[in-house]
Amino acid sequence: MNGWIIYNGSLRTPKFKELVQKLVLEAEKMGVKLEAITNRELFPIINSRGKVDLKSLKNISNPDFIVFWDKDIKLAKHLELMGYRLFNSSEAIMNCDHKALMHLKMANKHIRVPKTIIGPYTFYDHELPDQYIDYIIDELGPEVIIKEAYGSFGMQVYKVNEKEELTHQLKEIEGRDFIFQEPIRSSFGKDIRVNIVGNQIVGGMKREFASDFRANITLGGKGEVVALTKEQKDLALRAHQALNLDFSGVDLLFGADGESIVCEVNSNVNFLSYEKISGINVGGIILDYIIGELS
Repeated sequence: MNGWIIYNGSLRTPKFKELVQKLVLEAEKMGVKLEAITNRELFPIINSRGKVDLKSLKNISNPDFIVFWDKDIKLAKHLELMGYRLFNSSEAIMNCDHKALMHLKMANKHIRVPKTIIGPYTFYDHELPDQYIDYIIDELGPEVIIKEAYGSFGMQVYKVNEKEELTHQLKEIEGRDFIFQEPIRSSFGKDIRVNIVGNQIVGGMKREFASDFRANITLGGKGEVVALTKEQKDLALRAHQALNLDFSGVDLLFGADGESIVCEVNSNVNFLSYEKISGINVGGIILDYIIGELS
């Protein structure tokens, strides 16, 4: 069996290559050839007769499946149009990558999330009127979380404390898609990452960062393995299924009433931190799932 793992050629962070190589080595143990390819090495072509084709800078074999560890949606859709099975699918990645679309998908299944207002799409005039800003504060309070629609590792997420800060931050975003959310103060600096493959819970990791309202390990947070409650497992699995994912990392917040709240769902989840502290071979579980799906 042959497969590809596609990742983004513009990312220079060592952990991305480490994760890709981990999956390549796990596949090799299973007798599967998994070729690592960047999106910059592929040329999705639509010829003059409207037929889709693909050329590559590398001499690569035709894959039985593709692990799509990237957010290049256009390439993903092109590959699916050619008949390739992607893990995760282009639609699932697209909906997870855009925070407004993600929350709309979860709203369709009535999944508990922080109170959210989707920001307006703008063209040239990015400055929002005073009346609009006042409404956001009336609805969410003076302390507001602003999240750019596209962002990873806790970046492009901002906490503002008053109207002046809110107005200034929106000017900084300057036309990029965003959402507003109520702050979940009971979960500042802590959350739980739930790793899911197929429809099975692999395990959970509590992340804590005392110096920030975000708990991401990339920003400096620390992780520890935790036993998940039934409520946490059920909520995470519902969010995973709402986005129609093969594998995911679902981030849960601690609600003031003791119940969990879904913060977000990640399609291209970095599972290496969880592997290191848990000893669970998440990469192997993902590949086992893929082989099972194909057979």
